[in-house]
Amino acid sequence: MNTVGDVNGREDRPAYVRFEIVPVEDKAASEAAGHYVGRDVEFALITPPYSKDIFKIKVPQWKLNMKQDVANGRLPEAWMDKYLEAYSKWKAGQEIPLNGTPIKGWGVISPSQQEMLIRMNILTVEDLSRMTMEGLQRIGMGAVDLKNKATGWLAQLNDKGPLTQKIAAVMAENDLLKNSVESLQKQVEKLMEHARNGQPPAPVESVGIAASDILDDGDITEQYTKKFGKPPHHRMKPESIAAALQE
Repeated sequence: MNTVGDVNGREDRPAYVRFEIVPVEDKAASEAAGHYVGRDVEFALITPPYSKDIFKIKVPQWKLNMKQDVANGRLPEAWMDKYLEAYSKWKAGQEIPLNGTPIKGWGVISPSQQEMLIRMNILTVEDLSRMTMEGLQRIGMGAVDLKNKATGWLAQLNDKGPLTQKIAAVMAENDLLKNSVESLQKQVEKLMEHARNGQPPAPVESVGIAASDILDDGDITEQYTKKFGKPPHHRMKPESIAAALQE
């Protein structure tokens, strides 16, 4: 028995659908055989978000109802396709992923809170963040705090990509400056040692920062292509490309 989240529910959140096989007596076959004859019947068990209600319907009728809802404009066709895809995966014995980040294993809240939310059919962080007043009342004390944690966590998650890029760029610059400072310190130590020994100062190595130190290969290649109308030769070194850009 698997669970799937679709996009049919309040607050733009999915209803949950579970599929199961139930043995049902085939009365005509039982009468003909003179003993009980059963057959397996597939059911879809639909639970609206934030609700304990379960609507049980045979899969063939469920499919027919969805087609009628699509035809009448009550259900987007893409939503029906997602349900049918989930059903196909269930038939093939595959796990069906939830539509969002699973509450189970979400380290922001305690295991007991996770289990409590799962029992209430709040299976994803997205569900928790969009909890209605009815759902908050069902949870009771601490519900608003849980919703705020989910909302904040998702906001941070959505901003993480650009922030990560900025942090990576700053770290690269810091590493470059650190290496330059270390090189300067070594040169100063050598000059002081030569001065103590009465020797002429050794030639000072340049610690200038070239364009190729700051720009990665992809950046300078793109700039070269924009400037000259064609990419650099594959044998050109980054230093040569950077020099050409500075001409």
